[in-house]
Amino acid sequence: MPPIRTVLSRFFGIFRRRSLDGRLDEEVQFHLEMEAQKQVRQGMTPEDAALAARRAFGGEQLHKEKYRDQRGLPMLELLFKDIQYGFRMIARNPGFTFVAVLSLALGIGANTAIFTLIDAVLLRSLPVARPDELVAMGNTARTGGLSTGGVRLDVMSYPFYLRLRERNQVFSGLLATGRGGVLDASIDGGGVERVRGRMVSDNYFEVLGLEPSRGRMFASGDDRKPGANPIAVISYDYWVNRFARDPSIVGHKMKINGLDYTVIGVGPAGYTGEVVGSVTAVWLPLSMQAQLNPGDGRLDNRGANWLLLLGRLKPGVSFEQARTEMRALATQTVLEFEGGATLSAERVREIRGQVLNVERGGTGFSYLRSRFRRPLLILMSVVGLVLLIACANVANLLLARATTRQKEISVRLAVGASRFRLIRQLLTESILLASLGGIAGMLMAWAGSGILLGLASDSPSPIPLVVKPDVVMLAFTLGVSLLTGILFGLAPAIRSTRVELAAALKDSARSLAGGGRWQLGKVLVAGQVALSLLLLMGAGLFIRSLIHLQTLDVGYQRSNLLELDILPGAAGYAPEKQLTMTRQLMERLGALPGVAAVAVSVNGIFAGSDGTSDSLKIEGFNATSKQDTTANFDSIGPQYFHVVGVPMISGREFDEHDTVGSPNVMILNETMARFYFGNNDPVGKPILSGKKSYTIVGVSKDMKQQDLKGKTERRFYVPFFQSKGFVDEFSLEVRTSGDATALIPALRQEVHAFDSNLQILNLEPVRALIDESITDERLIAQLSGFFGALALVLAATGLYGIMAYTISRRANEIGLRMALGASQGELVRMVLRETLMLVGAGIVVGVPAALGLSRFVESALEGLSGSDPVTMIGAIAVLLAAALAAAWIPARRAARIDPLVALRQE
Repeated sequence: MPPIRTVLSRFFGIFRRRSLDGRLDEEVQFHLEMEAQKQVRQGMTPEDAALAARRAFGGEQLHKEKYRDQRGLPMLELLFKDIQYGFRMIARNPGFTFVAVLSLALGIGANTAIFTLIDAVLLRSLPVARPDELVAMGNTARTGGLSTGGVRLDVMSYPFYLRLRERNQVFSGLLATGRGGVLDASIDGGGVERVRGRMVSDNYFEVLGLEPSRGRMFASGDDRKPGANPIAVISYDYWVNRFARDPSIVGHKMKINGLDYTVIGVGPAGYTGEVVGSVTAVWLPLSMQAQLNPGDGRLDNRGANWLLLLGRLKPGVSFEQARTEMRALATQTVLEFEGGATLSAERVREIRGQVLNVERGGTGFSYLRSRFRRPLLILMSVVGLVLLIACANVANLLLARATTRQKEISVRLAVGASRFRLIRQLLTESILLASLGGIAGMLMAWAGSGILLGLASDSPSPIPLVVKPDVVMLAFTLGVSLLTGILFGLAPAIRSTRVELAAALKDSARSLAGGGRWQLGKVLVAGQVALSLLLLMGAGLFIRSLIHLQTLDVGYQRSNLLELDILPGAAGYAPEKQLTMTRQLMERLGALPGVAAVAVSVNGIFAGSDGTSDSLKIEGFNATSKQDTTANFDSIGPQYFHVVGVPMISGREFDEHDTVGSPNVMILNETMARFYFGNNDPVGKPILSGKKSYTIVGVSKDMKQQDLKGKTERRFYVPFFQSKGFVDEFSLEVRTSGDATALIPALRQEVHAFDSNLQILNLEPVRALIDESITDERLIAQLSGFFGALALVLAATGLYGIMAYTISRRANEIGLRMALGASQGELVRMVLRETLMLVGAGIVVGVPAALGLSRFVESALEGLSGSDPVTMIGAIAVLLAAALAAAWIPARRAARIDPLVALRQE
């Protein structure tokens, strides 16, 4: 028995010989086909061309022997020749190529542009070492702000972080990060500029596995002693753009909010922070928090929650293990911080019912992720449908073009080509078309991604995301192009090779038309109509929802009202001086020409975030759930409702007497008053919030303060000047006697004249802020409208093509009808009637599909249901109008056919 090695060698030798014979057969066949087509172009009949091709090569076997001695890879050579031939066929029909490539480019470009944003917002990992090992804790959408009043798990206090860092057994390192805000920074006495900062724990860079470009990063102990380490690390981009890569930057003094810090290092290239959509320029130790925000004192406060946590898994520890342990540890820590054994059984149950959010942290933290996830996924579905319509359009073009190539295909079949061989060739051409469409689409996506980002930002400060072409974008475009080429090319390729060979070689026009091909074209057009109806219906729903939000009654006049947001802590104002400073600033601004009145609030109007109280107690009201004792609240100054323009239903507003030391008072909005007191007037009645007792002094009309969408929430208000605590930021509402925008420069100048260290976080008309709050809805409405119109154009083009093809195919029949007395009007009506039947078939399929899919987008709508009949009727009307317009030209062409010429045709 021969050795195994010998057997394997012989086996693979036989396989190689057979493989080579097969490839040589294909190459012989290819040259025979090309020779036969050459003879046809020179005027020879298809039958004679096939025979001449065989004689020219002296038989297939001789030709095979001729190629047997050649070295190389015949299969690759054949593929190369297929590609060459495909390019020749594409170049021979520039009009067809242009329309096909443009259709595909629009579809592929739209998909690539949306995917690029999805990648940047939802999928892209942080540029750190082994991001798959990172675990995030807390509400990853809350990247800034301070929440006080008790221990929380959405954002956490510094003492809470230290406890988790010391006691966990699953992380090799656990870092903490909090907002540093917009900082006033200058190097060595240079010009002051605004930069974004983050306050981080001393192991921040170590846990992320980041190495400095210059100097060093924070080290263990840099944040353990409060106020002892005024040091900073700047980002690589800030170093390049602001200091032109100055190699001596390390060791320089950087003045931040009036205090000197020493620059100890420069971050790695490409890293701009753990918050997606926010570019950090400066990192500061957590230990410097009190110096950055004088009078705040949040560092040692267990009830001051402002940090998010990011841990790196120890080797061998799974994500599920880490999640289980950290949730248990977090619950245990909350119990200890709130009193342990002294807590009531009810409070223990409430604490154990709270769950720490633990998720994979490789993509970092992002407020954009929760904000844009739904709009981007909706738009990705929309552009996917657009791509399907484009594919159907190109498939119809290929079917029509196949009619002119039947002689070529018949000749190649006559000389022995297999159907598989021809399908492969036709698919090669389809993939080449898709590749050209992909290249053009990628160029469109490159420009389109920036436009989309601008639409998503919809504010003077665009979202800082990187949407440049990268490997992921190229891979996505390549994959979509290949899939598209197969999707629109396979069915036409199979249909094109199903011919009656004898009739085709005799140039029979009827055989060239092909009934099966015509039926497939009808199906494709009906499918385009159905998909277009889906997109038009969706676009109509989103547009009508946007109009509803834009015209919604917010409870006050949107015009002539400005919002001015101030950061007092960054200017060094201690809590006891903030109230005095606020009064003085309001008086200065109120004296400006054009200013009618000024009010103050903590949360502002469409500019901040709501405070929440979850421990309300009302005499005579029996709560059935925790939700019944919860309401949003805001701290507001005197005459706030008068300035904003919200009427009082009963009672009074806060006035100058509601200050520190006066009785605690509260105002309810109409929804809250009705929920707790029914139709009774609550003025004068007591209410308990936390450990404080208040007297209700008024009820205001409902107003939209932070969100246009959904039902109006329960809300109460307490006096701004009755609080002794530190305010991280506050808002001034400025009512103007004229155009609000015109007063912005004067207001900004007056604030700086009052105190140049005061930071203005935001200064915009309330109308603009409200518009910015519905950026997501506007983005969906605008883009779904655009893509719906694009789908309508593509469907109309496909309909025009199929009807034009029908007219050319039925010229004899039309000529006979005219000879028998049919009028031009009758022929036009015949074509339009057939068009409406085709469109009707698409509508019959599209309406149930649209009604079925509408429930998936219903949650994104405001003021109407997903099955809104007005929108449905409007979409059908638009589709019918476009279809009739597309069919009108072929109908008129049919009416102008010369019956004598038509009847002479076979």
